[in-house]
This record gives sequence, C-alpha cells and structure tokens, in this order.
Amino acid sequence: MVVDFYDRAVRRPTGVVHMAKFYVQSGSIRAIVDCYDSECAAVWVVNRVMEQIAPINEEVLPEEEALHNGEYGRDVGMFALDDSIQISEQGFDRADCEIIDSHMAFVHWHQLKRAIEAIHQRFDDKLNDC
Repeated sequence: MVVDFYDRAVRRPTGVVHMAKFYVQSGSIRAIVDCYDSECAAVWVVNRVMEQIAPINEEVLPEEEALHNGEYGRDVGMFALDDSIQISEQGFDRADCEIIDSHMAFVHWHQLKRAIEAIHQRFDDKLNDC
C-alpha cells in the first residue's frame, strides 16, 4: 500500500520565505512537501509517518507503557520506510535524487521532538509557578 500525502510543512505569508517543493519517497511512502531543504523534507516525512503509526499521549499512559508503545511505533515507522529516503525537486522515481539515510532522519526527528517536549515542559512549569 502506498501512502500519498501533500503537506505544506511551514505556512508563511506569501513573499516572506520561498520554499522548494520536494518529492519524497521511501518504502510505502510518497509525499510532496514544501520545505527549506531536502533534510527538512526527510525529517518532516518521518514526523508524518510517526504521527500516523504511534500517536502517544504520555500524560495518559503510564511511563513504562508510553516507552513501550513509543518503541513499538518507532520500529513500525522504520519499517514503513526503506533504509534510505529519496528526495528530488523534479518528481518521484528520479535517478538523480538525493538520498538520505532513514535512520539519520529518524534520529534528527527524535532530537527535535525531545527538544520541543523540553521547551513545552519548561513553559508548563513557568505557568504553574505563576
């Protein structure tokens, strides 16, 4: 099964930032994404895959269960992708595409996710102190 989606990764007012359109494919995933660069497009696709496979609300699940489900989602998400992610500004199935290692894109996604969670936690802590 091929999952297709078109997504505008970042919405900006017209004329402020011009982003390229990237055709991203790996495994059963084919996506068209507007991003700043190809690495951003790869990480965005990993994010979309992980959102579809393992949405986790860590406030509801006990920590151990959340960790278990997160590991399961990561494993399933990595199987939805091939070992590499092919990215082109010209279209799908291009021989001249850029190739990014899926594992590295997942690592970058995970680092960003953790950083955002830390910022969110600090914000919540400051709100609770007020």
